[in-house]
Amino acid sequence: MELIFTSIKDAIRLKIYLSANGIKEKLNESQGQFNYTFDVHSEKKDRYVKSLIHFIKEVKRNEWLNNTLLQTYHYENEDERSQIIDIASQMFSGVRSDLTDLVEKENEDLLLDQAVRDLLNFEGTVSFHSFSRFRLKPYYEQVGKYLEVAIDEYKMEQEYQMFVHTLRDYLSNRNTRKNTIHLNIENSIRFFDENVQEIASQDLKEMIDQRLLANHPIYVDSAVIAPLLSIAPEKIYLYTFDDDQALVRTLCNIFEERISIATPAHFKVLKEAYTNKP
Repeated sequence: MELIFTSIKDAIRLKIYLSANGIKEKLNESQGQFNYTFDVHSEKKDRYVKSLIHFIKEVKRNEWLNNTLLQTYHYENEDERSQIIDIASQMFSGVRSDLTDLVEKENEDLLLDQAVRDLLNFEGTVSFHSFSRFRLKPYYEQVGKYLEVAIDEYKMEQEYQMFVHTLRDYLSNRNTRKNTIHLNIENSIRFFDENVQEIASQDLKEMIDQRLLANHPIYVDSAVIAPLLSIAPEKIYLYTFDDDQALVRTLCNIFEERISIATPAHFKVLKEAYTNKP
């Protein structure tokens, strides 16, 4: 079968994937079009399939995502498009399973394998553009579902970054009410002062700047972030066994160099030391 390209760039990029799979087919040119002639009845057929699948996944998919973001969603900023494509790519690679779980999933490799084998089984000449437009339509519909989730995730990440930036500004202009806070978040949220004496919940509530809760009702929780921002300590010692949880990441993003993380075992030793202090 003969596969025709109108773009020399695409034809050459496919050649890279063919060569990587040990295929040395010659690229021919005729009347401004570029074509490969594939011997699909040879032992090389599976390598043709593998080469074309890699070409679609690693080149054409990102190209489609970029064009759709620009033309359909009107993301004119290249950096924004790049960040969204990165999120979508992580979804396809399985890194962002939290996001792929939001989509009705189909096996990407299976979709492409079926489409590419149908292409190679055709006895004649096929334009890669026509193949992409018609035979790959179900595949790109699936890509589009991933893209919608990636856009929503990007917007949420942008809102989160703006939220963090706003709270950093608030913190930089806030007077420190206690120099040091020890915060143990295992099992329950407990605040301690520089002498490792627990701060009563009522005292914490009275320290909270109510403007934080009024201006950021969704993101600023009254249990941890609001008290810490209101106190604005120079140093925070955070005790947890799980330093990858969302709350810990957010606190580190807001308080940056002010915060240090240790285990509850360290806190226990420290607490005993202060309790037994003469």
